[in-house]
Amino acid sequence: MHKKQIAFAAISVALLGAFVFTLPVFAAEVNHGPCLCRPSITPMQGGARQVYVAQVRYSDPDNDPPAKVEVYVDGIAYPMRLVKGKAAAGIYQARLTLTPGEHTYYFYAEDVRGASERFPRIGAKPGPFVGFGKQTYNRLPVLSKGGYYEDYITGSGVYTFTLNYLDKDGQNPQAVRVVIDGIPYDMKLHKGSPAAGVYLYKTKLSPGTHCYYFVGIDDCGACVLHPQQGVLYISAISEEKNSSPLLIGEPFLISEKVEPAAGNSRTVFSYYVEYRDPDCDPPSRAEVYINGKPYKMKLVGGKPSTGIYRYRTRLYPGSFHNYYFYFEDGKGGFCRYPTIGYFHGPVVVR
Repeated sequence: MHKKQIAFAAISVALLGAFVFTLPVFAAEVNHGPCLCRPSITPMQGGARQVYVAQVRYSDPDNDPPAKVEVYVDGIAYPMRLVKGKAAAGIYQARLTLTPGEHTYYFYAEDVRGASERFPRIGAKPGPFVGFGKQTYNRLPVLSKGGYYEDYITGSGVYTFTLNYLDKDGQNPQAVRVVIDGIPYDMKLHKGSPAAGVYLYKTKLSPGTHCYYFVGIDDCGACVLHPQQGVLYISAISEEKNSSPLLIGEPFLISEKVEPAAGNSRTVFSYYVEYRDPDCDPPSRAEVYINGKPYKMKLVGGKPSTGIYRYRTRLYPGSFHNYYFYFEDGKGGFCRYPTIGYFHGPVVVR
């Protein structure tokens, strides 16, 4: 009888040890995060009265149901509900009404044991794009890489104007044009698709300086310009060699090109520049561009071909004013000062 008790105790201790030994295995079991498949919001483009449906398929490798499945639009969480399948492997939806404008979104899910997943894992996806009332939202086209090059194969004096056109809505444009010296010309698609392609226009230019800019009109009639302000310039072939004029800061100013450097809305500001032409040509254009708009300058000292020019004006309050000078000699020569960019100032207070 005593031996049986000892044997029973030994077996009990062995079983307890085995049970304790296996406990860490259960404690170390990994909880896998859920998966988010086929996330979408439809439609991606519509009006403010449109109902937008966010949908995603939730599945969990451990068969854990979700504690939450949400779609975030502009950082605001909208709970989603199961519409098909079972909780641990089903399709979830949320019906949304959104304010007009461009939105961003992402999906987030978390299972009952705390593991989570996000789509996309970083950032947010663009959309939906919501218009006013029943009107579908229209994204403006993007015009880029507008410029020109001389076509030496066709012949000297032939210029090709090029522009990249992109409509984010994927709609074909009504027109893509280049406006040369105030006259619009339709450009033709060179490569790519009408909604995302490179457009060209070829023409022969007369000797002298020409100005141009680009216009894109999308399927809704929205008009976009490139550049947004001002014009671009091209110096075409000259019949005889002509030196471009030079522009330097007015010599009586040490570092400023406009005086005073600061003032209020009643202050009269004076813009100065000294013009010098190696061929002694007087300027056919003498302008200062203030905040992108041209203003004619007047000779206030010296000769027309080697003199000091000035423009005086009042400005509205702000610290963002900028300016540059542009002169032409009437024979195809021109000069911009500074060559690239702008001078900043003056500072105008109320």
